[in-house]
Amino acid sequence: MIKRGKDLATAADCVACHTGDPSKPFAGGDSIETPFGVIYGTNITPDKETGIGNWSDDDVVRAVREGVAPGGVHLYPAMPYPSFAKMSRVDVLAIKAYVFSLPPIHQSNQETRVPFPFNQRWLMIFWNWLNLKGGELTPDPAHDQAWNRGRHLVEALAHCGECHTPRNVTEGVETSHNLGGGNLETWLAFNVTSDRNAGIGGWSEDEIAQYLLAGNVAGKASASGPMAQAIENSLQYLPETDLRAIAVYLKATSAIPDGSTRPRHAWGQPRRLLHENLSDDPGQALFLGNCAACHGADGAGRGQGLGSYPSLFHHSSVGASDPRNLITVVLHGVNRKMTGIDVFMPSFADVLNDSATAALVNYVRRQFGNGSTNVTAEDVAHLRKGGAANITPLLVGTGAAAAVIIFVIAVIVYLFRRRRPHVAAGT
Repeated sequence: MIKRGKDLATAADCVACHTGDPSKPFAGGDSIETPFGVIYGTNITPDKETGIGNWSDDDVVRAVREGVAPGGVHLYPAMPYPSFAKMSRVDVLAIKAYVFSLPPIHQSNQETRVPFPFNQRWLMIFWNWLNLKGGELTPDPAHDQAWNRGRHLVEALAHCGECHTPRNVTEGVETSHNLGGGNLETWLAFNVTSDRNAGIGGWSEDEIAQYLLAGNVAGKASASGPMAQAIENSLQYLPETDLRAIAVYLKATSAIPDGSTRPRHAWGQPRRLLHENLSDDPGQALFLGNCAACHGADGAGRGQGLGSYPSLFHHSSVGASDPRNLITVVLHGVNRKMTGIDVFMPSFADVLNDSATAALVNYVRRQFGNGSTNVTAEDVAHLRKGGAANITPLLVGTGAAAAVIIFVIAVIVYLFRRRRPHVAAGT
């Protein structure tokens, strides 16, 4: 039971949100940025005062699958309980068995501070009415074992849709566009449906499994940001059968197009810089001074395998129409700790100002990728501050407006349910 729980907790990436200090696993303290403020992961060690040592089986199951802690305290959906709701009770209790087998760590939880009205946790009752679609996943006999295992990992345990699916006005997952791409503050979680241009339909199952294991597929993509963290903490430790099951399921998803005329990784080509090609473009000088030593003056990268410097052409971040990920990588770099090796790119946030960063990104996109949009210094400043659902902000509603919408719709639903005539059981 404990071994099974450890495997499930790894697939669910529990450590990512519930560990602030690596020397104190599961003791909480990690900060989670949301559109409405910073939320802190809590202590889930078996400490009886600051952790969950006094929680019963039912307490844990309700918190994980319904988002309600003992005492009726509603959790914020930064805890992905809308996905975990699809887990079985047995799986949740296996995770509990594993967590309770670990040493208790006495560490008080950091208080989450979000502005009114989001600090009113009772409002989550209405949010759940609108967005919590419970129901344990059961095997679909129309599909084989690999597909069913992949669905369970993608839709429940690994909760891929929490990042890779767009959000509605209440910040709930837009299920009609499942896995069609989502906003993560300064990052874009790409479309991972089977669409050949917008998604990863052009990837082979081997390439998808390789990416989940190592975070790198030459000629396709290399992982950074939240995806790198998911690979670092969770996916690289899954058995190959699970990684292939995820690939099988993703390849079978419904395609969600976005108007793209070619895949993100299909943009660009090597561009050799000759002396006569040098220009007065400030982006070119910045590239030669800051990037060419590792990625090559021709953008082809250097080396092979995990320790390589990736090519800048045929790379999803450079070929994406939305330049957000490329900007954020330049600002904050990459630090992906893999088994046996650290994958590292330095941050240039303290080296390049907003105008220089914009010039560099525009040059890289024009020279090696999708230069369809022009990045401005204001775009960079926006991302540097950590805000942005998009460089061209998406209309998701202000905090107060979203809360009002949730409240009004929920009251209407509640009154409708109260007014419906009761039907006797069995009729």
